[in-house]
Amino acid sequence: MAVTTKSLTARDRGTAPGRERDSVLTKILVRQETTLVLVILVIGAFASSRSHLFLSQSNLTEILRSSVIYFVMACGAALLIIGGGLDFSAGAVFTLGALSTCKLLVEGVPWPPAILIGMAICCAFGAVNFLVITYLHVPPIIATLGTFYMLTGLNNLVTSGNDIIPLPQSFQRIAQGSVAGLSSDVVIAVAVGVLFWFVLERTQFGVNVRALGGNRQAAVGNGLRVLRLDLALYVIAAATAALAGVIYSAQVGAGQVTAGGTSTTLNAITAVLIGGVSLMGGMGNIQGIAVGAVLLSLIDNALVLTSIPPQYNSIVVGAILVGAVAVDHLRRARIYRKR
Repeated sequence: MAVTTKSLTARDRGTAPGRERDSVLTKILVRQETTLVLVILVIGAFASSRSHLFLSQSNLTEILRSSVIYFVMACGAALLIIGGGLDFSAGAVFTLGALSTCKLLVEGVPWPPAILIGMAICCAFGAVNFLVITYLHVPPIIATLGTFYMLTGLNNLVTSGNDIIPLPQSFQRIAQGSVAGLSSDVVIAVAVGVLFWFVLERTQFGVNVRALGGNRQAAVGNGLRVLRLDLALYVIAAATAALAGVIYSAQVGAGQVTAGGTSTTLNAITAVLIGGVSLMGGMGNIQGIAVGAVLLSLIDNALVLTSIPPQYNSIVVGAILVGAVAVDHLRRARIYRKR
């Protein structure tokens, strides 16, 4: 009997690494970002077969640069959604951050304090969203939509509907320059992504955010400072929306009143959901959001290069969004079934 036991133990030990490798491989294959990478490869193969310009360095760089705005906005929005919140005012905050910064720039304020002041103004409106939702008990979707419309009107009122130009070259170099051969706006996006990945995956704040979104009542019962977390999440979401607006203004060299809006809000939230963040809260990661943002930019770029009418962009993105949310539902059902 002793021999048999040893033999079984040895056999189990021998197969354990294989099982572990299979488990790791399975986890990689079922991750949402893996599916998105496959979708990107399929779209890329189609686009490159229709246009030789698709794989050119300049075009691939343009795809990355176009995804910067979606990604920066999506980082803050994702953290908020993972924590159980929702913000539909991001598109108007995006415009407010851009216009506030540009207004200060044309009045002679140096770009570092101008950016900080513009972002601070937007953070104040993030705090307003929190206060309305928490103390007036207005549902997040209604409260933030109200903020969206108020800020849209405010943006037009302050600028009289006119774009703000010209902007200093030193400011435009934030997005139009280069760092170590990479476009500077892409470098900024990478830095933002690394920061948010670290906060979400390696800090107690990130653990608390997941706990809050996963089960709010349990988070309260465990003594988490829920209101403080909510306030931080709404302010962070406003800050990243404002930063995205600033980057966009530096890219185009103007503070545009028509920038942002509903389409920008929906694109940011779409990047979040396509990237695997659960609308129910508690689940998601920054890597998936990065892939989701690149996918949105890629679809738009591929349709232009292949001379496909732009109306198909909405059809393709809508289909991918529905698929992503369906996959999220199946994934959550599988996780809870295991428990």
